[in-house]
Amino acid sequence: MLPLAMTQGYRGALRTLAILVAGFLPVLCSGASAQQPEQMSPQVPVPYIQVIAENWYPYSYEENGVVMGRATETVRKVMERAGYTYDIALYPWPRTLRMAQDRENLLISAMIKTPERERQFQFVGQVMEGDKLYFFGIKGRADIKLEQADDAKVYRVATSQDSAMMDFLRLHGFTDVQPLFDISLGFKQLRYGRIDLLLTSAVNVAAHVRTGDIEAGSVVPYVWAFDAEPHMAFSPQTSPVVVKQTREAYESLVKEGEIPVFGSKPFCGMDVLTSGLEAGCSAEIDGGTGGDR
Repeated sequence: MLPLAMTQGYRGALRTLAILVAGFLPVLCSGASAQQPEQMSPQVPVPYIQVIAENWYPYSYEENGVVMGRATETVRKVMERAGYTYDIALYPWPRTLRMAQDRENLLISAMIKTPERERQFQFVGQVMEGDKLYFFGIKGRADIKLEQADDAKVYRVATSQDSAMMDFLRLHGFTDVQPLFDISLGFKQLRYGRIDLLLTSAVNVAAHVRTGDIEAGSVVPYVWAFDAEPHMAFSPQTSPVVVKQTREAYESLVKEGEIPVFGSKPFCGMDVLTSGLEAGCSAEIDGGTGGDR
């Protein structure tokens, strides 16, 4: 048996050790806890973005199996700056809109920005210069007299289905309007006298002259309707985080001068109706046909 003094000293040493352990244990635990999130934080996967566009020459079109064009160039720069994996495909405009209603991480590369669409889609930034929309008709129609867009209400009008042009016509009280799944049909209907006016752009007219759908100079603008600014926009289901990162990528490219500050001045002027697309646009282009969005 140990002497009393030694027993008491042994017990005191144990109490001192217990106190020290109790004091350092929270510090050790807190240190482990502080390191744990960093060690166990999962890698955030890079989102895959499905980019869709209309065949809208010279802004988005396909050549040798590759989607090209003025708007497409801007979208590619933004996607690469954001670090996303993506692909780009062309669809008719009505189908493009339907796809954007219920798919996540879907980006429309060029959509005319309107107040109604701002409530439906998540816009990122303008992808090219503005465009001007006119009421076009067959040259020489002396019975068509227009001083402003509202004067066109008494005529038979057609434009692209589900487009900003169709929204414009509804907003301004047009009632005799024919929606077109394919704008090419509108030029045929003009030629055969089934409609009086087609709401579209000079670039679109020139694109169809280029492909032989209509003869050069046979279709002319009768009155201006409105100006349009095409933007890239995400589907409503896309995560706000993805939208924010894409906007930041877009803004950084603009700040660095990699993307110009696009305005309302058209990429292609009205002289495309007489001189053709290659001479009437601000840059060399080559490709397919035009559309509306």
